[in-house]
Amino acid sequence: TTTETTTTTTETTTTTTETTTTTTETTTTTTETTTTTTETTTTTTETTTTTTVTTTTTTETTTTTTETTTTTTETTTTTTETT
Repeated sequence: TTTETTTTTTETTTTTTETTTTTTETTTTTTETTTTTTETTTTTTETTTTTTVTTTTTTETTTTTTETTTTTTETTTTTTETT
């Protein structure tokens, strides 16, 4: 009587997760004001000039990167020999 039993089991699990998020916000505000006033009387001249320039630039950048790699390998070997 001869009995031979060989069992081999291999399990491989691979999980890959990649996440990339990029957010860019840009805000630009420009304000220009020019005022000129001229007054003239017989002997007097008055000139008033007002200039206002406002420039605002805001830039926000958010970057998120997530990388996950998981590898699992299970090997089971059973050998039975009977003679």
